[in-house]
Amino acid sequence: MDRPDLLKRLSSAPLAILAVLIWIPSFVCGQTQDFTASLDVLLQQRHYSELEHALATSASVLQPLSRAYFQGVMANRVNRVQKSVRLLEPLIPALLATSPVRAEVALCTLADDYAKLFRYGNAARLYAQANRVAEQQDKTSECNAGREASRWALLSSARAQTIASVGVFTVRGKRDAIGLFRVPITSANYIGSWIVDSGANLSVVSRSVADKLGVKTSTRSETAQGVTGLSVSIRTAVIPEIRLGPVLIRNVAVLVVEDSDLSFPKFDYRIDGCLGLPVLVALGRVTFYHDGRIRFGPGEKARDKGMGSHNFFLEKFTPLIMADFGHRKQLFTLDTGAMGTVLSAEFYVENRTIVSVHEMVSLELSGAGGTLAVPAYEVPSLVGRFGGSCTRVKDLAIRTGATSRSDEFYGDIGESALSSFSSFTLDFHAMHFSVSGGDPGDCKDSVTLASSER
Repeated sequence: MDRPDLLKRLSSAPLAILAVLIWIPSFVCGQTQDFTASLDVLLQQRHYSELEHALATSASVLQPLSRAYFQGVMANRVNRVQKSVRLLEPLIPALLATSPVRAEVALCTLADDYAKLFRYGNAARLYAQANRVAEQQDKTSECNAGREASRWALLSSARAQTIASVGVFTVRGKRDAIGLFRVPITSANYIGSWIVDSGANLSVVSRSVADKLGVKTSTRSETAQGVTGLSVSIRTAVIPEIRLGPVLIRNVAVLVVEDSDLSFPKFDYRIDGCLGLPVLVALGRVTFYHDGRIRFGPGEKARDKGMGSHNFFLEKFTPLIMADFGHRKQLFTLDTGAMGTVLSAEFYVENRTIVSVHEMVSLELSGAGGTLAVPAYEVPSLVGRFGGSCTRVKDLAIRTGATSRSDEFYGDIGESALSSFSSFTLDFHAMHFSVSGGDPGDCKDSVTLASSER
């Protein structure tokens, strides 16, 4: 049919055309609303891998405001903070007018972006605004914005952290008596051995180390939550410079806690300081070797293409990895400053069959702030698949009740799992977690376990 005939045919059916023109937009609009609502649910439930995949495949159907909102939040979760700021900041007035719930999420995300850019005053201001939005809705802030605003305000006048990069370098660290990685840290006349702790939202020093460093601590104190869920009194300080191997790191923001909060008499163990996540992220890529060596250096360049394939995310200053313990791929916190691997109450609810033959015990969790006993099941071993390989993790605990931050996810993966590999790598540019070593036979066991549970 040539074009004149086509036009003639269409002109003879105006009602049919009108019906199509009315029906198609309403149908697409309904689909878009459903899709947008499903993205809101994925974000609320912190299913970041699924959300990223959905955006990678179907973002074009979203309205511009919704598309920029979700892409801006996910840019934050994969450590693209500049992109996140660029996408989210212009949206705030419109979100405040049309969707207070999204406005709060966007403000919390922007605040986190600025904290990661070491613009602490901006972070405090945006968290305070997010808290006001939550209060106007008569609800508790999803990101604990009021508390976050108060904490970051302690550092509002601090200078931004900087690193004089020297490329790739290796530090001859060591595994201490309980298996954690320690590296030598120097600053002026101070020499110490600090834990490399991905679970520390900021670097941490004891009061006595702060005194040795000669740093001025904040006049006001706040509280922070340790791995046990117990509160710890903190002050903040900024170390003018520390040296890690050949690298000089300036303006390192630290939390200062009492010596007693970092002492564990039961284990005859004490911590002087922890090198926290902001330093590790700034170094780009960190590889931990079984013999105690740690290699630092620029990671792979982050790419916009291939979105949807990350296995590594950040929730504020908490690293998350995808792992499968026989049920399905789920998000777990990754803590190089924790000895054990403890799975959460959420994991227990979805995987009760794993513990059906085990007895419940009283599990002691030790960390900054003291020791807490919680009910849990002890599992002699469980096959885990993460970082591209498998391992049989021994002596896990599965909690039956919520106690700490890791309960937002499916558990906390510590050294008892990570030490099974010859090395593991955290790449904060490509946002990829990988391991070397492991046992291919364990992967077969993982498949068998998953099949038997279906």
